[in-house]
Amino acid sequence: MKRSLAPISLAMSLAVTAVAEPSTSVPITTEQRMALGIVVGIPERIELVPRPQLPGRITLPNAQVRMITAGSPGLLLSPLVAVGDSVSPGDELARIESPAFVALQREYLEALTQLDLTRSTARREEQLADEGIIAGRRAAQSAALLHQARTRLEERQQALMLAGMSEDEFVTLDRTHKLRSTLIVRAPFEGVVLEQYARAGERLEASGALYRIGDIARLTVDIHTPIDIARTLDNGTRFILPDLDAAGRVITVGGEIHSLDQGVLVRGTVDGGRTQLRPGQFVRVQFETPREHGTAFAVPATGIVHIEQQAWIFRESAGGFEALRVAVVGGSGEEIAISGPLADGAAIAIHGTAALKAHWLTGGGPD
Repeated sequence: MKRSLAPISLAMSLAVTAVAEPSTSVPITTEQRMALGIVVGIPERIELVPRPQLPGRITLPNAQVRMITAGSPGLLLSPLVAVGDSVSPGDELARIESPAFVALQREYLEALTQLDLTRSTARREEQLADEGIIAGRRAAQSAALLHQARTRLEERQQALMLAGMSEDEFVTLDRTHKLRSTLIVRAPFEGVVLEQYARAGERLEASGALYRIGDIARLTVDIHTPIDIARTLDNGTRFILPDLDAAGRVITVGGEIHSLDQGVLVRGTVDGGRTQLRPGQFVRVQFETPREHGTAFAVPATGIVHIEQQAWIFRESAGGFEALRVAVVGGSGEEIAISGPLADGAAIAIHGTAALKAHWLTGGGPD
């Protein structure tokens, strides 16, 4: 019995190996072709042309957008800029009448006065302790009180800075000890006002939204891209905005497919021609063709299948079909431009390719 098992096991092993070995050949009989609804066609040879224009929207990187809020609750007296206005660092954006801002200044001045008194006491008692007139413990207690006074002043100073007080205003307050009831909101950087959220006469809570401003020195564009084209893109791929004489390069190819249009969000940075662009503007974007010259073939989208992010077609051959790996170089919708080992006049499957793919994978599939 043991001698008879060896040949059977060897035969089974060879059979499994033969089935699993990768092959590009897909044997199909005439009867199977008819049953599976396979239809062939001859691809049209074309010169490589620019890719289709795709919809895009001009955006700003998150790092270049800032929400401007009220640092202290109060009444908005006057918004000083509007949507579309350009601002520079330190420009006045709004004026807010705020009793809470007055209270913050008073607490700051009280802490400043307390620090001066505590510092004088600490110095005097340190000197007395050095002369042996008072105990060193008393001088240490005065030093601890001085540290607390400094911390309290820093806390009040931070509260005023959060409210929006500038360094120059601190200098004036320290010198004059004069309280102001009006809080001035200033621009933190050079940019453009994108949105305005509050109007004159509105009462604002602390952190109430006033404006959204953005630095438009660098713009990005979000491009809704068919998945076949997105597969051929890399960081650095160039594109143009043909209607606006602008150009840029890809910085991110999204990893998620949108459920509505089965497309991929591609983000690029605009390098030139920014003067005509504004955040939120809709544009048309055209990616560069992978090769500057050469030929390709136009095939129906139904003639292409994808396996592990690779595009394949099935070329008609004796006894069935042969699977060929190709590159998608353009087109969208019903017609796709491909390049690959395809000769003029060769017929390929243009319908029934899903059934051919399943039949091929059952027989081993690609390497």
